[in-house]
Amino acid sequence: MEQFREHEIKQRLQGEPEPNYGAMWTAIEQEAFNRKLDQSPNSSRGSKKQWISAVVMASCFLIIGVPVFASVALNWDGLSGGKSITTALNQGYGQQYDKQAVSEGVTMGLHGVVADDNKMKLLVSMDSDPTGTAFDAIEFEHIQIADASGKSVPLQGHFQYDEQSGKLLGIYEAPNELKGRKQYVLSAEDLVFYQYAEVPLKAIPQTGQTILTDTSRYPSLDFESVQRSDGHFIVRYNVKASEANAERWDPHLILKTNKGRTDQGMRTILPYEGPGLLIQQEFELSEQEWAEAEFDFSYLHEARREEGSWQIDFEADGKKAAEVLLSRKLLNNAEFEHITGKALQKLIITPLEIRIAYLEDQSMERMKEGSVWYDTVRLEVDGKEIEGVFYLIGDGPNNYQHVYQFSSPEWYKDWSDASLKLILKDPVVTKRDKSKNWVELHQPNKEKQYVEMKVEDFHVKFTYYMDGKDLVVESESDDPHFKGISQTMLRVAGEDVYPQMAASGPNGSGKKAERYENLNISEVLELNPGFYRYMDSAREIEVQLIETK
Repeated sequence: MEQFREHEIKQRLQGEPEPNYGAMWTAIEQEAFNRKLDQSPNSSRGSKKQWISAVVMASCFLIIGVPVFASVALNWDGLSGGKSITTALNQGYGQQYDKQAVSEGVTMGLHGVVADDNKMKLLVSMDSDPTGTAFDAIEFEHIQIADASGKSVPLQGHFQYDEQSGKLLGIYEAPNELKGRKQYVLSAEDLVFYQYAEVPLKAIPQTGQTILTDTSRYPSLDFESVQRSDGHFIVRYNVKASEANAERWDPHLILKTNKGRTDQGMRTILPYEGPGLLIQQEFELSEQEWAEAEFDFSYLHEARREEGSWQIDFEADGKKAAEVLLSRKLLNNAEFEHITGKALQKLIITPLEIRIAYLEDQSMERMKEGSVWYDTVRLEVDGKEIEGVFYLIGDGPNNYQHVYQFSSPEWYKDWSDASLKLILKDPVVTKRDKSKNWVELHQPNKEKQYVEMKVEDFHVKFTYYMDGKDLVVESESDDPHFKGISQTMLRVAGEDVYPQMAASGPNGSGKKAERYENLNISEVLELNPGFYRYMDSAREIEVQLIETK
């Protein structure tokens, strides 16, 4: 899962005497929630075989399979989270099945269901493509589970090709609705095969340019900006779309050099209120390579469809599957809270996951000390370390719980006397302090003017000039540990003024360009770096959660 950098603090601020900080943090959490849902491998093409998720409901015809309770035989360990699921099943948590449904000669299998207090997860297989064609993505048109009352829940997940069995294997999940023993029906409809189309562009992207793609789904690309910074070309463009859910088909640019290199760069979908998508891609190459490069516009298109309806009925025991192995309130740690801005709350261990819940201090007073995002999250279990991620639990921004989440290790069964230590490394700090870091600007005009400022221990260069009635402010630093300005601010005749929203994305470079629209430049103008981000190894920390007895 691509982790969301929590320090990307963005909210439309112009026209307000003070930013809406509650909305700001809601935007952060909403974006993280969206990233959480978008875990399908279609965000990058590291291999030819890829499978994307299906998140739609449907109704199908019933084909009943006969359960065989045996150990999970297929190789689920190659899937993300697969080891913890099979370990939980083999230890008696959840139910194992060998149920099948056949439609139009294609077999779907249900092999296991396990749940904790948060999610229900199903192990599902499908016969692979009989023609042997390499497809980039395969999904059901519709997939859901329904209980005896008819209440249905859409499933999310993706398939991965398993060479050993010749099947597609997938872990599909839904919010845990298990309340005691229940009868369910798993329904899926139509297997759709996708391949990436690559449409050559007739020009090298330039700022302000519109390029037609000659496709009906994405008819044109509007390039907002093309910037060069620290050996990277940063391309920001709006993809016009003729359908809803434009991101579903993974539109993006592909750069091809005359040396035979193909590059998709670092790609981010940015917040955008208009139609289509706002995408930023960063490519690392020289100016000469850029001038000689060719560009394709790529997206998934349907290459083939196998019509069919698959249904499997199964019984799941919610009480057994949702068992919590360990739940413990965590003690306050003053040093941890001071360094991180997070208050540890609770440790929960289930057969599937280990979750460390914490409360984030989202106040602007805390922003003076710094909000900290950790790129590396680990949990040491009796001397062995496992990797974790930041996660949000809850059904919306108002109900989110912040957690560090880890897959329960398959090699650990008895948690009664375990020693647990949380390890947080590679911190990136976001700060904003209006009590300092102000500099007065000379009267702006159409010529570029410059001012430098020391922010923390970093030298930041600001370039400012008028573009019509708008003031443009550019910021950058040569220090690789300075991650950039998120949003500057001006003080105009004692009033705080904020620029037009210009999201940078989690992979944004250290250079930033912002626009203050229709600014009154006859008054005294003071500039503040506003929200800025930097790496700070002094914020790394380890905290013992449970000592060995």
